Parts: sequence; C-alpha cells; structure tokens
Amino acid sequence: MKNLRNLLFIASICLCFGFIAKDSMPSVAEAEGLNIGDKAPDFSIESPEGKQFQLSDFRGKIVFLDFWASWCGPCRRDNPNIVSIYNKFHQLAFKTADGFEVISISLDGLTNRAGDPKQEDAKQDWLQAIEEDGLVWENHGSELRAWDSKIVKQYHINSIPSNYLIDEKGMIIAKNLKGPALYATIKRLTE
Repeated sequence: MKNLRNLLFIASICLCFGFIAKDSMPSVAEAEGLNIGDKAPDFSIESPEGKQFQLSDFRGKIVFLDFWASWCGPCRRDNPNIVSIYNKFHQLAFKTADGFEVISISLDGLTNRAGDPKQEDAKQDWLQAIEEDGLVWENHGSELRAWDSKIVKQYHINSIPSNYLIDEKGMIIAKNLKGPALYATIKRLTE
C-alpha cells in the first residue's frame, strides 16, 4: 500500500511538471516575434468603404490593435470598454506619441473555424455590430475570411478577443489587455 501511495505521488508530480513544462514553452507566436518588445508586423487591409490602410500609417501614435467579430459575445461585451478608453484618450497628449488610435480587425467571414457555414452576410453583420456597439473610430478592417484571414494568421490569433498595444515606434508594448488593465496602461503613457 505504501509503495502504491509513493508511486501515485511520483506520478502526480510528473504530471504537474509535465503541465508546467508545457505551459512554460514558448508559443508559436512567441517564437516568431510577437512578444512584448518586438516590432509589430505591418499589414494592409481594406476598410468597409474600400479604403486601404496599413498599420505603419499610424507610426507616431499609440495603437490598440483589436481582433474581434460580430458573433463573438466576449468581444461585444468588451467593446464598451474600448469605446470609453478611445473617447477618453484619443485627443490626449502622450509623453512620446502623437495620440491614440484603435484599429479593429474583424474575424467575420463566411465560415467558422471548422469550415462550416456560419454567416450568410458577414459584411452586413460586421457593419451592424460596428454601429450597434458605437465603434466610432475610422480604422476598421476585415478580409471577411474569418480564421483564414492573412492578418489573423500573421498575428497567430487563435481566440478572440485578442489584442496588441503598439507604441509610436511600432513596437509591441502589451498584449491581451482588458478593461482596467488597458485603461491603466494607456493612462501611464500619458503621464
């Protein structure tokens, strides 16, 4: 009985270390330069009006790069926080930047992750969510390809909401900030 208990104890420790080791291994995104301190990969995307814009167009500003979708409940619940932060900080002076912008990249598309039909009119769903949630900034983009979007793959997005905070030089300074943490981080940049 004592040997069985010892064996179970050793097995449980091995399992714990196995989970810790797995969790401490760098993700694909970390291995490919999407860490804090790395330069954010540039991209070009089209707005709902058909205007092309690039991440690099916003050099000199603090950028909140937000990945979301109209069908994502947690994204939609977080949108009021982002709107509030945008309204508070968009016109404020920053220590080293010329303002604050939000770029929203939608994962709306015609299929879900498994390739099954999900949306009949992805663009309409996307535009309606922008209006309903009061996303007042101009920088909205989507390839309407959901998880097959080049930008989604470029940033290794595997769940939403996901986001990156990018400084005026184009460097990643934070990832996956929500509510109070996003507010506090941006506020520090204005002091």
